[in-house]
Amino acid sequence: MHKSGKTVELRAGDYHAKIVTTGAGLAQLTRCGRNLTLPHRPEDMPPAHLGKVLLPWPNRIANASYVFANETLQPAINDRASGAAIHGLLAWHNWQIARKTDQTVILEAFLPPNYGYPFMLHAEVTWTLDSIAGLQARICATNIGNTDAPYGAGAHPYLTCDLEKIDSCELHMPRSRLFDHTTRHYSSTEDAALDFSTPALINATSIDHSFHITALTEQWEVRLVSPRQRLAVWLRGSQPWIQVYSGEKLGRTGLAVEPMSCPPDAFNSGIDLVRLKPGDTHQLWFAIGGEDISQN
Repeated sequence: MHKSGKTVELRAGDYHAKIVTTGAGLAQLTRCGRNLTLPHRPEDMPPAHLGKVLLPWPNRIANASYVFANETLQPAINDRASGAAIHGLLAWHNWQIARKTDQTVILEAFLPPNYGYPFMLHAEVTWTLDSIAGLQARICATNIGNTDAPYGAGAHPYLTCDLEKIDSCELHMPRSRLFDHTTRHYSSTEDAALDFSTPALINATSIDHSFHITALTEQWEVRLVSPRQRLAVWLRGSQPWIQVYSGEKLGRTGLAVEPMSCPPDAFNSGIDLVRLKPGDTHQLWFAIGGEDISQN
């Protein structure tokens, strides 16, 4: 046992992944020895929620207060700068290993009711490594209580082209709209520095924004490319929301691409908030991989 709980290593083809039980987190993903996500030593507590699974809400609850079923609820503030409750309740919880093979690990956790979230959930995260499809994550939660529960899901991986600064990398994102959770307004990324619907160098662009994917099909892709290394790293998903952060706290060596089932502060806005009925299960899926583009 160490600061990140236990470590599980998965291998498939050229891929190698390290999963830790604290936060059901992704500690490392490599292909041919090159980092596709920002790594952290399992012996260390990772900064900036690196690799964590975010339940039962992603991003934040503004002012650490919301109303559900006519009751005002106040989870603990864990981000003093903004006065918000961020990234849910299980990011620093030690999950249990339910099953493990060379390519798959299933982690599970029981979320008991508390004063700020008086609901009961059983959560399960399945990490599967495939030599072609890369690392796939399936995040599930089941309401095992007897009342409806507000719910959202997300994860916090940082894509990296083997630790190269993102300034020299190209970014390609699906067509989307910016979302401001404070005003609940949408705006177009067109004619803005944040429009990466056509691949473009990130340069010094600072990003810490929520995006609502408008060209939503069965699957979309965010792609980070290093022309110098001829390396492409991608994250694919199917949910309508992502938070993208240019990683200033981590020296801009990685780009956080956070798949989310709902936007920031959905517990107050109600936008895409899941009302999980007793016995119901919600699933969120995404995958991360990389490829050599030298022959493309």
